[in-house]
Amino acid sequence: MNARGIQILSLASVLLVAGCGSSSQASPSKHGTSPKKTVSTRNNTRKATVKKPGSTGGKGSKGAAGGNTSTKKLAVTGYWAHHEALPVTSLSASDHSLTYISPFLYSLSAKGALHAKPDPALLKEIGKLHISVVPLVGDATGKQAFLTSKAARKAAVQSIDHLIATKHYQGVDVDLEPPHTHLKPELTKFMVQLRDTLPKSDKIILDVVPHSGGAYDYKKLAPEVTGFQLMSYDEHGAGTPAGPVAALNWVTSLTKRLIKVVPPSKIFLGVALYGYEWPIGTTHAVTVPYYAVTPAIKSKGVWNKRYEEMTAKVGGKVYWWENRKGISQKIALAKKDHLGGIALWQVGYANKAIYQELLKNVGKQP
Repeated sequence: MNARGIQILSLASVLLVAGCGSSSQASPSKHGTSPKKTVSTRNNTRKATVKKPGSTGGKGSKGAAGGNTSTKKLAVTGYWAHHEALPVTSLSASDHSLTYISPFLYSLSAKGALHAKPDPALLKEIGKLHISVVPLVGDATGKQAFLTSKAARKAAVQSIDHLIATKHYQGVDVDLEPPHTHLKPELTKFMVQLRDTLPKSDKIILDVVPHSGGAYDYKKLAPEVTGFQLMSYDEHGAGTPAGPVAALNWVTSLTKRLIKVVPPSKIFLGVALYGYEWPIGTTHAVTVPYYAVTPAIKSKGVWNKRYEEMTAKVGGKVYWWENRKGISQKIALAKKDHLGGIALWQVGYANKAIYQELLKNVGKQP
C-alpha cells in the first residue's frame, strides 16, 4: 500500500500488480443519515439519493476509477491516512486537482463487521471542497479472516452497502494487504457478491499488490470491479536495502503485465508522494513524506538516470524519493498506456507543489 507501513516482498512470477501504498485506517464523521437505498441485483440500480451541495457526495457519480474513459482524461484519486499527514486544511490547496478522495477510515473484523475511526475534521474539509468520497476499507485482522466464512463475507457486503447508502459515498476501495494466495477463490466470491449487491453507480476499486504470488483471479475479477488500484510503489522500503521507491522501468514492467489481463481503462496507477531514509548499510527505512524532504536533503540530491528517481547521501543516511519530475513521468506513462487514472499515496504527504503538478499534467477535475 511501504508508506502504508506494509512491506512488499520481491517480485514473484505469475501475474503481479500494486501502492495506497500504505497504512492504517480511519473513519468518517458525518453522521447525517438518509433513507436507506434499495438494494437490487447487478442489472438494476438503487434509487438515487439527491446529494446537496456541500455534502460528502460532492461531485456526484462522475467516473473516478474507470468512469472517465470517454473523455480520455485521467481520474485522480487521493488517499488520506492519519499517520504523518499534514493538517486536513492542507486539502484546500488541491484546487480541484482530485477527482476522488479515499480516506483510510474503515476496516473489517473477522465476522465482517465494519470498524470505524471517525475523523470529523477531515470529513468536514472534504465536504467544504466538494470532493467525492470513495472510502478505503481494509482488514482489521491482517489475515483477511472474514473471507474464510460465507456468513462473514455476506455480513461484510451488507456492512459496506449500508455504509455507502447512509453516508452518500460514491463507492468503496477494498484494500487487503498482503493478499493471501490460498484465499484467491474466496476473494473472488466476495468481490462478485459485492458487485451483485451494490448498484452499478457505486464504484468498486480493488487495491492490488504487485508482488502477489498470483493472489488475484484477474479474468474473473475484471468484470466485477470498476478498477484496480495498482500499488506501484515500495520497490524498496522498510526491510530492504536502500533503493528507488518506484523506478520508472519497474513501474512500466508492472503496467505492461497487468494490461495483458485487465482493460487499461480499469487500471489506476499508484504514485508515491514520499521517499525513504536509510542509515547507510541497513534495511531500517523510515518514511519521508514529500513535504518533509528538507532543503539540506535536496541540496545533496541527484537524479539517478538508471532508476529515474532522486537520491542523496546526508550525514550517514541515504535517501530515495519521488519528486515532481518522477511524478510527471508516471502521469505520462498512464496517459501513454490509456489507463483510467492515477492514485496518490497519499495526499496527506502532498504540498501545493504537488497539486500544481497535477493541474499542469492532468488538469482540473469537474
